Amino acid sequence: MKTTALNFFLLFVLFHLGVLNSIAQTTFGDSLSIQAEATIVNSPASITVTWSSDADATNFIIYRKLKTATSWGSILATLPASSTQYIDASVSSGILYDYKIQMNSPSTLVKYGYLSSGVDVKANSNRGIAIVVIENSFIANPVFQAAIDLLLGDLENDGWFPKTIYVNKTDLVPSVKSEIVLKYNEESSRTKLLVLFGNVPVPYSGDINPDGHPDHQGAWPTDTYYADMDGTWNDVSVNDLVSANPRNQNIPGDGKFDEDYIPSNLELQVGRIDLSDLPTFSAGEENLLLKYLSKLHRFKSAQLVVQQKALIDDEFTSYTEGFSQNGYKNFSALVGRNNISKADYFTQLSYNTSTSGTYLWSFGCGAGNYTSAAGIGSSTNFASDSLSSVFTMLFGSYFGDWNYSNAFLRSALASGNTLTNAWAGRPNWQYQHMAMGENIGYSTLLTQNNSGLYVANSVFSGLSRMVSINLMGEPSLRNNYIPAPINLTLSSTGISNSLNWNAGGSEIGYNIYRRYSDSTNFLKLNTAILTGTNYIDNALTIPGTVYYYVKAVEKKVSPSGTYDNESLGIKSNAAIVTVGIDENTLEYTSSVYPNPFTNSITISGKNISRLEIVNCNGAIIHASNYSSINEVNLSLSDLSKGIYFINIISNGGTIEHNKILKLN
Repeated sequence: MKTTALNFFLLFVLFHLGVLNSIAQTTFGDSLSIQAEATIVNSPASITVTWSSDADATNFIIYRKLKTATSWGSILATLPASSTQYIDASVSSGILYDYKIQMNSPSTLVKYGYLSSGVDVKANSNRGIAIVVIENSFIANPVFQAAIDLLLGDLENDGWFPKTIYVNKTDLVPSVKSEIVLKYNEESSRTKLLVLFGNVPVPYSGDINPDGHPDHQGAWPTDTYYADMDGTWNDVSVNDLVSANPRNQNIPGDGKFDEDYIPSNLELQVGRIDLSDLPTFSAGEENLLLKYLSKLHRFKSAQLVVQQKALIDDEFTSYTEGFSQNGYKNFSALVGRNNISKADYFTQLSYNTSTSGTYLWSFGCGAGNYTSAAGIGSSTNFASDSLSSVFTMLFGSYFGDWNYSNAFLRSALASGNTLTNAWAGRPNWQYQHMAMGENIGYSTLLTQNNSGLYVANSVFSGLSRMVSINLMGEPSLRNNYIPAPINLTLSSTGISNSLNWNAGGSEIGYNIYRRYSDSTNFLKLNTAILTGTNYIDNALTIPGTVYYYVKAVEKKVSPSGTYDNESLGIKSNAAIVTVGIDENTLEYTSSVYPNPFTNSITISGKNISRLEIVNCNGAIIHASNYSSINEVNLSLSDLSKGIYFINIISNGGTIEHNKILKLN
């Protein structure tokens, strides 16, 4: 759908004249929000979704889908107006579910709430490949390069395999895109994340003014172009010189694209860390980037601690769109509705002052310009104050256009503990999955690709999938981190590796991951959380160099459910694996037959105590323990056709490795 300047001008006029349907409550953001939470029961598994009572309700309708489903399907339940909860007993432990709660009323607009929930959802941090695009102005500085290395190391230790691209600030946007596409195509199915670090060239697209101002019509900055691997972006039809700012003027062939809306679903979760052209800050771009990387590492390593609270400063209380619903709906899922405060945006305490008055999340909205929002503050406030909130959202006119000197949206990243920001209100953003361990890039991609699954705006249509939906900040960030284990040591024999470590905090246990040096894949080795501080890897069937990552685990009880929350991993030194798929040089005391086989095999040996079947990725897919027997008949009819390895472990600790081939 093409959105014209007239559409947005009418939207703007109606919006400011207040001729739209009114709602009884004073604060529309609050009144349009169902603030949902959930509690769980482990056995039998159940999820109880709760919300506050509402005198305006006619009824409540509950929908549920699997997290990855693309539609809500049929109604799960219709509840009377007095309802404040729904108990869902038809759930399974370890599965993530999404809920939509809809409140109908004769006197108000329909209200919605969204929740992601699950019972004891397990962690598996094989997240995928992260492309990191770095603008190269400062890489000659060893201190700066060391900070970049720490960024890349933290990504890897969180289960992202980083691949870097270095660019110049003067490079053409299509040239940068070409390099991203080349990296993506190396392993397209596993490439998920895109980090833009520094003054990476900024794409522009569209003939839009989603803030409703006719003098702001034209092309807006958009990183969605970089995240789209297969869409068509044109520069042939838009011819508009209306904007008072030349940056937004858009004519054919000027390098600014025509598209108002994302032309196809984005493939990459993209976020930008760009602290260039912020002269209000005395530190300068390089030092601001270094400060950002420092606080980013401190938060991910659980050294920067803020309270699980959220703050909302709504200076648009009489506007029917209710922009602050972006705060109320998301914050109830993320920190709990009783932990949401209405307060002035710039009264947050700095982490350096105290943790008692700090906030994890914040939202502010007010009449804006490029460098401020009325009643909220300005870029100068960001330069002089030190906010505690790690994640923030802001909404107001003009500053959704973030490629501007002292840009309000980007200035937040240079202040205090703030690590991400988004222009949230047109459309609404969906962060609820972060309450169950997802990263903020997942929420960004969900919001950008939203085609009606979630209500993008309570009053106006045409705001979904706009190119103006962008994340400022590092997209791999999660809502919660805990300290990593310490003092990891590795002892290697070439055919088995022994790991030992110490606790990093109050974790309940650990997960172990292995990665071969020529692979981007992190293989989780344990099925249940390990409670000890050692691990022996005997499932080594492929020669090469391997690394291990030990992660602390807590059972996180969030306002939405329970899940295994992991620390960053502590990475081992390299270990050289000498055992391989060709074992002809070994002297076997056991035999495996028939080989190849169809349904079952027989293993003959001496004092067999354990058998392990391992796939080509090194994962143990079957294990059996025995009491020193000499022959085992093993049914493997459920295995798919292919090559496997069998580890035969004797009572005395001897390990033999055999390659086996299943025919069908």
